[in-house]
Amino acid sequence: MIKPVVRQDRKNAYSFAFALMFMWVAMMPAVAAEAPSIIPNPSAMSVQQGEFRIAADTRIIVPAGDREARRAADYLRDLVQRTRGLNLKVQNGTARDGAINFVRERKALSGDGAYRLHADTKRATITGGTASGLLYGGISLWQLLGVDSLAVPAVKIDDAPRFAWRGIMLDSARHFQSPEYIRQYIDWMALHKLNVLHWHLTDDQSWRLEIRRYPALTKVAGYRVPAGPAAQADIDPATGKPRLYGGFYSQKTVREIVAYAAERGVTIVPEIEMPGHATATLVAFPKLGSTDHPPKVVPADWGVYEYAYNADEATFTFLENVLKEVMVLFPGKYIHVGGDEVSKTQWKESPQVQARMKAL
Repeated sequence: MIKPVVRQDRKNAYSFAFALMFMWVAMMPAVAAEAPSIIPNPSAMSVQQGEFRIAADTRIIVPAGDREARRAADYLRDLVQRTRGLNLKVQNGTARDGAINFVRERKALSGDGAYRLHADTKRATITGGTASGLLYGGISLWQLLGVDSLAVPAVKIDDAPRFAWRGIMLDSARHFQSPEYIRQYIDWMALHKLNVLHWHLTDDQSWRLEIRRYPALTKVAGYRVPAGPAAQADIDPATGKPRLYGGFYSQKTVREIVAYAAERGVTIVPEIEMPGHATATLVAFPKLGSTDHPPKVVPADWGVYEYAYNADEATFTFLENVLKEVMVLFPGKYIHVGGDEVSKTQWKESPQVQARMKAL
């Protein structure tokens, strides 16, 4: 057997390298345990020695006349009160020791959502240039408190969102959620620094948004019999028919939810499906369809349905009238108009649609 020859200096170097590697691996859990947890991970964070302790007499200081800073401070105060039982007082003033300070700095932190959070043994300071930056800085400070602690570790955090659109979708068409649930959903979005709620309000299975010009959309298309034999056997004594499942959001409720979201840095993008996923609508308004045999009941099953809007001017007018009301309710830049999974079978079979296609 031939044994390899290893020079002593190389052998010592190998031993030293392996020793360093094992020391590094052994130290990893301790380092990870000491690093504060922020969601999402900030762009830059350095941990210092010490901590800033919060007590019942700790004040949250905001610049006088800065409504956005006040809103962010109130949100932080509410988080601390609900999770730590401390009812901190928010007051106007300039940054000082012994306090949590909100500071406005528009030029250096002009990016939407950008903030600095610096904490030491004397004070904690949240600096932001925009409303969302101040809000996110306060949320990060709350996250630093940990599960049971009333102390903020000494840190220097400089953070800004990597993506301008940080969205999540809520499908209220297939399943109706209460306004209280949606507000809670928005709160969880804010705590994770998500800023766009794609609100799916119409589909084959329902129409959830009140349109005052067309009340049948919610009265008829907002309710259905759930799928399955158990639902068919669940008879409503008031009607003698299977009990209906559903609901809708009034325009008043929508305005309240939109305002609630805006205060938490969340923009709502409503989705109004067209030209497919229109079965529920066509139950309420059969003349908008592309077939002589429109649907009679709002379906409860999943899948891609054949029903689509026709290409008549009256249908375009209907959709324009709907979108006019939607635009008033949702002041954001975008409305999602669906456009997916459109079956063209009924268009191909419709002489009216084919004639319109040729005319155009």
